[in-house]
Amino acid sequence: MFLLFTASGSAGALLDEAESGTLERVLSTRVTMTKLLAGKLVFNTILAFIQLVAMFLWGWAAFKLDFFSHLPGFAVMGLCTAFAVAAFGLLLASACQTRAQLGALSTLLILIMSSVGGSMFPRFLMPDSMQKAGLFTINAWAIDGFTKVFWRDMPVRELWPQVAVLLAIGVGLFLVARRVARRWEIA
Repeated sequence: MFLLFTASGSAGALLDEAESGTLERVLSTRVTMTKLLAGKLVFNTILAFIQLVAMFLWGWAAFKLDFFSHLPGFAVMGLCTAFAVAAFGLLLASACQTRAQLGALSTLLILIMSSVGGSMFPRFLMPDSMQKAGLFTINAWAIDGFTKVFWRDMPVRELWPQVAVLLAIGVGLFLVARRVARRWEIA
């Protein structure tokens, strides 16, 4: 949930650039919207991954989480989750007109996704219909993957369903964000 808020806030820089005229100047150079969004996607993915590292290091320090023996699984799940979250933030920023609109929309969507996806209440305690609805969220796939790594001690090869879905979500959301961002090229 916190990654989603960070990603939407960070991606909001796109709206600041559009409002200040910086985006128009950047697009008047050889930089294409695809390259610009890809650069923001990479930055936001790195930012989200660093946030994940900080959260899990806190879990190690404060709660004795067995972090270092699970580094390969953490790295795979962390990067895939960060990628999907970054693409989600870019889509929201591309779809909104102002920072205020982004703040309101992202808060609403992130809280809904987080409650249905298991960030606030474990999905396995939810009714079957809610558990299935949770599969439409980034949260559920990320939590399932991290649970496999840290709770069930599963090897990295067992993470393929979560990895595949998170990567597909990330690519899909980025492509939609790219399509929505065309409005700045036409303007």
